[in-house]
Amino acid sequence: MTEVILEKKQPLSKLAEPVHIYPQVLENIRVKDKRAAREDADAQNAICQVEQKLGKEGRILVRESGTEPVMRVMVETVDPAICREYVDQVISIIIAKGHPEVL
Repeated sequence: MTEVILEKKQPLSKLAEPVHIYPQVLENIRVKDKRAAREDADAQNAICQVEQKLGKEGRILVRESGTEPVMRVMVETVDPAICREYVDQVISIIIAKGHPEVL
């Protein structure tokens, strides 16, 4: 990082200006089989649809926990209500497909 600051001849505060911090919603859903939930075609389709809707104004990340039987669904975008809506959409598909763990 020091090399970049020296190369650009600008303070770090100036170099960091283009970085936007968006609201984020993160939910964990317990699943019986993390791999099956991740590879489910309907879940993958829902994730792709959310990615398309967000475009360059946000991101979605769906991943398996490395230590727990859970899938983590996270959305970042300008509007927290949209974050919640998209997280809920993906989780509802995982539930509808029968992947949640019965507690």
